Amino acid sequence: MKILILLLVALLFGGGGFGAGWYLFANKDAHEEKVEAPPEPPPPAGPPVFVNIGPLTVPVLGAERIDQFVTLMVALEVPDAAMADRVRDQAPRLTDAFLTGVYGVIASGKAMQAGLLDVPQIKAKLNESTTKVMGKGIVRDVLIQVVNQRPM
Repeated sequence: MKILILLLVALLFGGGGFGAGWYLFANKDAHEEKVEAPPEPPPPAGPPVFVNIGPLTVPVLGAERIDQFVTLMVALEVPDAAMADRVRDQAPRLTDAFLTGVYGVIASGKAMQAGLLDVPQIKAKLNESTTKVMGKGIVRDVLIQVVNQRPM
């Protein structure tokens, strides 16, 4: 009797699993959710505003001493003057995030190729740091205006 009940329960669950699988996978196209792309933001009303940050000076450490100093001048592109004021208010936090991020990527060796700075790598790190401090949608782009490497 117990075996009959176990077989009946197994048949019930097996049939239910088969039916659910057939329903989900055979009608896959019917059940896929349509994901719409988010609408593009409206174009800015006026020209962008640039907020200068820096100069940022970061030491490049060698095995026993400082090998060189890297100095960067950075400008942040924002859509309008109101956003520029928000960015200026956060300038100390941005400077800290930039120095921490750039120093970390240089110290790891990822941003130096044969003694020269990999500018796209640095720019990506600056964009990442800006998004962490300001959030998305505030700063459009990070522009590196000047890169100066001074050997010691």
